[in-house]
Amino acid sequence: MKVVFLTWGETPRSYGVFGSQAIAQFVASKRQMGDGSEFSFISALPIVHSGFVREKLNFFKELTKVKHQLENIPFSIIPIYTTQNFVNSSKTTLGLMHIGAHWHLKRKLQSIKPDIVHCRSYHAAWAALSVRKKYKFNYKIVFDARALWPEEIALKKRWKVNDENYVFLKSLECELLLSSDATVAVSDPMTEHFLDLSNQRVETIYNSTSAKNLGNSVKGINKKNTTLCYVGALANNSWHEPILLLELYLKFRECVTNPRLLIVTTSSHKKLLKDFSVLSTEELTITSSKSIDELTRLLSTADYGALPYRKASVGYEELLAKAVLATKTVEYLASGLPVLVNKQCEGAASIITKYDLGIAYDPLNLAAIDAVALNKYKNDEISKNAKKLAHDLFDYEANAKRYCDLYTSLL
Repeated sequence: MKVVFLTWGETPRSYGVFGSQAIAQFVASKRQMGDGSEFSFISALPIVHSGFVREKLNFFKELTKVKHQLENIPFSIIPIYTTQNFVNSSKTTLGLMHIGAHWHLKRKLQSIKPDIVHCRSYHAAWAALSVRKKYKFNYKIVFDARALWPEEIALKKRWKVNDENYVFLKSLECELLLSSDATVAVSDPMTEHFLDLSNQRVETIYNSTSAKNLGNSVKGINKKNTTLCYVGALANNSWHEPILLLELYLKFRECVTNPRLLIVTTSSHKKLLKDFSVLSTEELTITSSKSIDELTRLLSTADYGALPYRKASVGYEELLAKAVLATKTVEYLASGLPVLVNKQCEGAASIITKYDLGIAYDPLNLAAIDAVALNKYKNDEISKNAKKLAHDLFDYEANAKRYCDLYTSLL
């Protein structure tokens, strides 16, 4: 079996979501499939992208790390002759995110002759479908949506529900669902949403993590403090807003002794220090992690994980929130941490509630968070149950079997 993993518009990195959800999971799937399979990784990248801003000249070293992380899986980049900001596309700019790249993709796929093209994003799926149709290829397409992209863009651009751009992206979404051979959703609410739009095949495969590595974390390293931890991007006017985390922490602080807030993020530390200026330097730690070992060490000092997200209003913002599971939720559970989750994030909240591994709270009323409730979840049994759940639902090896079963079923 020949499988191509296709990303579109994302900057390849060995760390962060790209490293954990794209590279590490695809490598695990290759190991699961065995020596008789041929896996390839193609990244379509705008010629002007964030790598030249964040890593600058070190971006080429980062690409070397990506290739190393992929082990023996061939990695190639095809150029998109545009700037990366067009990834958040409208009706008029969608095509700009594909300038010149379909020809390069066609050449690659002609050479590889894949059985499956696994498309990470709406853009990737649209490219794979367009090339398959135009050049009469016969590969199967897995549309790995990752998120509700039309709603994400509508929120960013403040479109109304009847805006022609939002309507266009929703029609594109339906086309991808109907034309792909299978769709992957990363949360139960996302699966339900896609099934409401189409009766085509939808598989639920949750976000992945190294449950084995994170599960080796030893709690109690920092016995002095009771620590609430947040992992991931954190910035104003984003999906995860500092003010929501601060409000959660201030409530948390009322309920525990020696409280501490740990933020693990690659977002601007300078800006976050301003956002959390009401906290003392002894109470607040802001750091970053670029490896699973670093993250394991940091999470071992925590007692609870936080998913505050944002306050969702009516319409598509509520739909967007409902589908959220978030990689951080998976990482918290794998580390044995109970989770304090905004109940509007139903993808995460439903799991936390179903397995009784934390508190799903109302962001407009934090009354559910009190000393009694917090104390209930701070024990070895909860930690053991969280790790077991993470191993069963989120571990790379467990998800590799799910992906390989999906690939095999399409042939």
